[in-house]
Amino acid sequence: MLKQRIITSLILTPLVIWGVFSLPALYFSLFILIVVGLSSWEWGHLAGMERSTSKALYTIASLLALVLLIWALDISAKGFYILISISIVWWLYRIVCILIYKTPDTLPTQLQGNGVNVVTAMVSIVALIIPFYAIVYLRNEYNFPGYLFYMLMIIWAADVFAYFSGKYLGKHKLAPHISPGKTWEGVYGALFGTSMGSLIGAYSFGLDFQTGILFFVLTFIMVSISIFGDLSESLYKRQNAIKDSGNLLPGHGGMLDRVDSLVAAAPFYLAGLWLLGLLK
Repeated sequence: MLKQRIITSLILTPLVIWGVFSLPALYFSLFILIVVGLSSWEWGHLAGMERSTSKALYTIASLLALVLLIWALDISAKGFYILISISIVWWLYRIVCILIYKTPDTLPTQLQGNGVNVVTAMVSIVALIIPFYAIVYLRNEYNFPGYLFYMLMIIWAADVFAYFSGKYLGKHKLAPHISPGKTWEGVYGALFGTSMGSLIGAYSFGLDFQTGILFFVLTFIMVSISIFGDLSESLYKRQNAIKDSGNLLPGHGGMLDRVDSLVAAAPFYLAGLWLLGLLK
């Protein structure tokens, strides 16, 4: 498993770096559409869709929603941040669901997994589509590939630190009712490892001391939220008695397993950059 994870990462990382810094805006948008298409297919599975036809139609609808947003990239900054705010509110609600979860009866009925879960299917707009739209907006409209690259590397570094610190030091379960394999030691490893990265990032972006401290705090929040993104997918799996969302990426599982942390953290990160005055 570890060998597969490493090989897959060594293949994907250079491709992502090349895509973020070198792809023209149109082709970068197409690349994101591919990622969203694969993720939406797996999200349909999480929502209880068993037939390939249902998942295909759902994937097409998700892609059309993202295309419409990308097509309207000239949306006002106010409109953009309204969308981001909606996604943030959803993820904050999802965090509450994770914190109170003990058994399926803990959650409202419409959030429990029985057959095709319409609510789960619909919320992909705010939980998946808008965050990826924000990524495209940051890269193409603001033309800040450095900030996007930083977010990707921090999220993935957090995953690596959490994996190894949890594997070798993990003793105290983080959320045993949702994901028994995750530990508090993994969380501490992720936060410690990425804190060093945030200092490097602040220096690389040429931030002054005060802004650098706030950027450090933003990174801490982003990593914390990303952990809840991972737990959120695990909760969907548990609600629908699904072991894996997919097996597209050897050693990592499905596409959602790679982007679940990212889509949770992206809206908060974009809002934070805006509040710090780094998006102009």
